[in-house]
Amino acid sequence: MTDKYKNVMKYLGRPLLVIAVLVSGICQVEAQEVADRIVAVVGDNPILQSDIEMQYLQLKTQQDAALIGDEMKCEIFDKLMLEKLFLAQAIVDSVTTTPDEIDSELERRIRYFISIFGNKEKLEEYYGKSILELKDEFREDIEKQLISEKMRGKALGGLKVSPQEVKDFFNSIPKDSVPYFNSELELAELVMYPTISDEQKKIAKAKLTKIRADIAGGSDFSLQAILYSKDPGSASDGGNLGIIERGELVPEFEAVAYRLKEGELSEPVETPFGFHLIMVDEKRGDKLKVRHILIKPELTNADVIQCKNTMDSLQHLLSVDSVDFKEAVKSHSMEDQSKNVGGLMTNQKTGTSFFEKADIDGSLIFSLDKIKVGEYTDVLPHTGVERTGEQKRGYRIVYLKSETKPHKASLELDYPKIQAQAKSAKTQAELNKWISLYRSRTYIRVEDAFKTCPQAGKWLTR
Repeated sequence: MTDKYKNVMKYLGRPLLVIAVLVSGICQVEAQEVADRIVAVVGDNPILQSDIEMQYLQLKTQQDAALIGDEMKCEIFDKLMLEKLFLAQAIVDSVTTTPDEIDSELERRIRYFISIFGNKEKLEEYYGKSILELKDEFREDIEKQLISEKMRGKALGGLKVSPQEVKDFFNSIPKDSVPYFNSELELAELVMYPTISDEQKKIAKAKLTKIRADIAGGSDFSLQAILYSKDPGSASDGGNLGIIERGELVPEFEAVAYRLKEGELSEPVETPFGFHLIMVDEKRGDKLKVRHILIKPELTNADVIQCKNTMDSLQHLLSVDSVDFKEAVKSHSMEDQSKNVGGLMTNQKTGTSFFEKADIDGSLIFSLDKIKVGEYTDVLPHTGVERTGEQKRGYRIVYLKSETKPHKASLELDYPKIQAQAKSAKTQAELNKWISLYRSRTYIRVEDAFKTCPQAGKWLTR
């Protein structure tokens, strides 16, 4: 079970950290070519030139390099100053993180990148360091990031905007500055993925039962995991999942794991991810050190054909109004995020169910151009993401719920967008107040190279 398994087994809501440690190996090498020096200090926390260069190079590799100018270094400087101020205040407020939280985050990142590289050996070869050396190198950075994020949550968590605040925010926009929105489509979807047959499940369970018998007969658990486990993140490490806590695992896995004694081997356990053998190496109250072996049932061509036939039938029923779309989504859709809101698709760029045509995948927009509002596309191939983080292929039908004409923003038509903007403005205002309050209590020094940044003023004014 990779960290992606653990992380999605029960969503924990941990915010993404500002700096993506471990994804910047190439960038670190290039940044180190710059003569390193301290460019700012917040409390006891220095910011190095290489810190800024590394993130700058990272952005240039992730986005269109031509669009990333030197002014971006000032924005990175500003974000790092804020992160360090959170960290400095966390020390004053005794906000801390535990060794287990740090270990868990390190394990999460290491397993994620093992899954990307394919195995532990390729990851180690890429960085020229062992897993243990990588963990040691990034432990301090991880600790500081976790503490900074906790302080951010303490300072800004729970901010909401009332309907009156949304209205006041919109009315405060000068009339000649009210945004103009292009034509937008509101979309909903019904998604299905092929379901693995009972026969394939029996085959997978039988294979795991044989592995269990071999282990009970004296074979080494770790060796069996290396040879047979289908969890790319833990197999190469003998099935080791590290330290887990209650609430991190799906109920089926957790219920068995917490009943096991130290050194005891479970019977095959079925979860949404396949069949597992579980062994608990150590118990520390509500924390367990766990290993597992995962065998995943195989998907067959017959399973794929059956899924496609079912979707063709549903599309026909929808097109002749023999079934209500929301009811069909509720009964059949397998995409949890959209299923829970009646099939509405979320535009990741805006957080709403409205899409400008430029935001829609080319193959989908071609199908949407053939239909009118209130109609459905044909059955389309669709690629989703397993809760394991792996891709899965299935089919979907997309419903064109509405289409707006180009217009000036209004509360009636654009409330979700205006609400998001109002919340963003409120958060920024609260953040500015927080910075103004705590910068006066914290030692801050900025070197001349970054005093010319537009953002430097708020850090230099005492």
